[in-house]
Amino acid sequence: MDTSDADRTLLKYLDIIATTNDTKEIHFLNSISQMNIPDDVLKEFPEIKEKALLERKSKIETLVKLSLPEPLAEISTIHVKEGAPSKAILRFVEKNDIDLIMMGRHKNFVGGGILSNRLARRAECSLFIIPEGLDPEIKLLHVPCDFSPHSKIAMEEAIRVARKYDDIKIICQNVYTVPGGYHYSGKTYEEFAEVMQQNAEKEYKKFMRDIDHEGVNLEVVYSLDTNDNPVTDIIDFAHENNPGAIFIGVKGRTATASLFIGSRAEQLIQYNNDIPMMVVRPKGKNAGIIDLIKEI
Repeated sequence: MDTSDADRTLLKYLDIIATTNDTKEIHFLNSISQMNIPDDVLKEFPEIKEKALLERKSKIETLVKLSLPEPLAEISTIHVKEGAPSKAILRFVEKNDIDLIMMGRHKNFVGGGILSNRLARRAECSLFIIPEGLDPEIKLLHVPCDFSPHSKIAMEEAIRVARKYDDIKIICQNVYTVPGGYHYSGKTYEEFAEVMQQNAEKEYKKFMRDIDHEGVNLEVVYSLDTNDNPVTDIIDFAHENNPGAIFIGVKGRTATASLFIGSRAEQLIQYNNDIPMMVVRPKGKNAGIIDLIKEI
């Protein structure tokens, strides 16, 4: 929570998700930037920091009570911390065994993907990023799929969500490319593109064999990447079909592994300002909070 209009959108989604999932606890966390107040000023006004924190907490409490039904408001706790948001959130998630982080995102805020990417890299649970100004519409879920373990994580979560709601469709999008050197095969670009799609169709069938999707309305589409950037194909497809959320999966990392979750995932988080995105990670699989603290 940041006490902006984005909070109102966040609360709309929270109402639906928390109710459907029979949520036991809700924690609202607001991080105030470090208040660098000179010591002499603090001596003269020793209560200034405490009152600023209490004022922010009161503002959030009022919004929560006005926006959420009473049963959800009753299981909600407000926390206001001083310091860098990423550090505060990650410490809180680790300490309180949080299952899902939900965060709002300002559509026109430059650099708005930085915090999202940091949390996606390091949080011990899944992350749901919700652009401001949207109304919840959970009818279509979009799962970009390259048949990797990351894709399997995302697909399984999308299926789990689809089974909790009525009349939801999942679209699995595979973006395939024509490799350089295709002409050595003796085929034209178009002919080799057809070869690559046929291969993708086989991979999809193999991929879905290990995933329980019985009874789920699921469609697969194949998109040919023509500009050497699959992320733009994914975003363009999402804009054309307006899904309720894009699901991407990230694997757990060990403390000695790299800090990155994959270039495609990072780009999607960075550039998608319009559509909710669920970054799915098996709970407890992170790269170690100490590494993040060193990184920032």
